[in-house]
Amino acid sequence: EERSFRGISSVVSSHGHSSEKKDSYLYEIMIRRPLALIKFFGMDPRRTRFRAHRFGGALFLVVYFIAWCMYMKNYDNFKKNRIAIIPALIGVFQAVSAAMTFRFLPNDENSGYFSDKGILSRAFVQENIFYQLQTAFGAIWYTLGNQALEQFLLGKIMIIIFVFLPFTVLRPLFPTTRFSTTHKTKGARYRTSENEKFYFTGTELIRYFYLYGKHVMGFGFNYLFWLNRVTFDDMKRWGVPLLLLNTGTVSIAVFLHTLRFKKLMKPTHAFLIYLGMAYASFLAVPPLTIKLFQNPLVAYLVIQSIVINLNVRYGWRKLMHAHYFFAMALLLRQRFLEGNNFLSF
Repeated sequence: EERSFRGISSVVSSHGHSSEKKDSYLYEIMIRRPLALIKFFGMDPRRTRFRAHRFGGALFLVVYFIAWCMYMKNYDNFKKNRIAIIPALIGVFQAVSAAMTFRFLPNDENSGYFSDKGILSRAFVQENIFYQLQTAFGAIWYTLGNQALEQFLLGKIMIIIFVFLPFTVLRPLFPTTRFSTTHKTKGARYRTSENEKFYFTGTELIRYFYLYGKHVMGFGFNYLFWLNRVTFDDMKRWGVPLLLLNTGTVSIAVFLHTLRFKKLMKPTHAFLIYLGMAYASFLAVPPLTIKLFQNPLVAYLVIQSIVINLNVRYGWRKLMHAHYFFAMALLLRQRFLEGNNFLSF
């Protein structure tokens, strides 16, 4: 009888613990996390700290979702309403407001992003403004077109800076965080031992993505667009998706890290989403590669820039900047030979 009583007690106890666990899970999903998200996006009237930045984040996600829906439903309407420009400009606001308000962040050379326990550095947040500006210019330029910008002197200056010389004129104005520094930082306060290999592999994947993105999806695509080689159908099929993915990746990267920091998302899950968004842009690789090799001059300039970039660590940095001016001179000459002189007023 005593054994029978103990057996019944253990069953009841087990059932009680199971019920408590289920209730705890429901509370977590239905109450705690939604309330945390409301506070996170600055919608709690009792909290005013960083409200503009938090509300801007919520606005970005809504407008970004609308932009994708409009693109997939009716491209002509999407282009007519110039919706791609709005999330890109909100992204710039988010980057600037973060740099101005998050002054408490450590001023480390390590970005703090490629880890499951690290904190974003102030340098990484400030650096993000540079990439947001590039994305915003691209959204405006791809939406309005060459002619709209080139009819004004200011528009031509912006094209020279953002298309040909962004890493010569603008990049020095912002701090730099390097992938190599990421791997040099050791210790359980930065990466847990069980996730060390995961983040090392992920960081290397982002390093190669950055190399390809900078020279092929960045300079290569911009050179083609500036030479009027990218058609309306090209933009509709793969140009605009590439733009929207880049806009989202640059902005949502910091958002994902904040979710991880606030423990609203597992670190590995947040990083996998970031990797997925970054590499989704590779869907544009086949048509973009074909377009590049249909234009041998642009293909040559892109390949040369990749080779030089791979050797920057060996003292080729000045050669990299010389290449940017060399590419600009060749492409200006190409436009002139085609009867479309960029430098005429």
